Amino acid sequence: MAFVFDFATRLIEITAPQTDVAVQDLINAIRDAEASQEGINYVQIARASGKESLGGDVSVGITVELLGDWQLHFWAGNYIARVSGGNLVGGPGGDPIAYSQGVQVLLVQSAASTVVLTGSGLSQSQADLLSEARNEAKKARQMQTNKAVISSDERTVSIFADDGQTLLHTFEVTADKLQRAPV
Repeated sequence: MAFVFDFATRLIEITAPQTDVAVQDLINAIRDAEASQEGINYVQIARASGKESLGGDVSVGITVELLGDWQLHFWAGNYIARVSGGNLVGGPGGDPIAYSQGVQVLLVQSAASTVVLTGSGLSQSQADLLSEARNEAKKARQMQTNKAVISSDERTVSIFADDGQTLLHTFEVTADKLQRAPV
């Protein structure tokens, strides 16, 4: 896979229509770009963590955090792209993916560990916080994986709830198609 790093726009361009990006391949390319003759003149592009051994052949997944305004930018077209094999986070406003006309990007994220509670043992305020966190996690999943409809003028995108009918969120796309803003 070929990535091109535009240090001026802080975009990691995917140079051809590409449907799958592995997080490990991305961080390998980032490290090469940071060590390049041009890259050494700029601040770090990303941080990475994870891959610690949990024993045997089991290890924690990798998480790559794009720093500052860096984003991954897919080739425009009419296809679904997928980022998987770890977690990709960061970017402006917490959005690691730049808008690409006609492309729906699925970020396949996972938690490195899970805490399981048996019996509540929680105060009401703790239970409320837990419920709020679960709702936010559900909404985040829906925003990343559910049906998205781009308006005919390509200026707004609507994301729908799990039922595919209930509007979850609408946002506007800037004229340069690089930023999204809630409506």
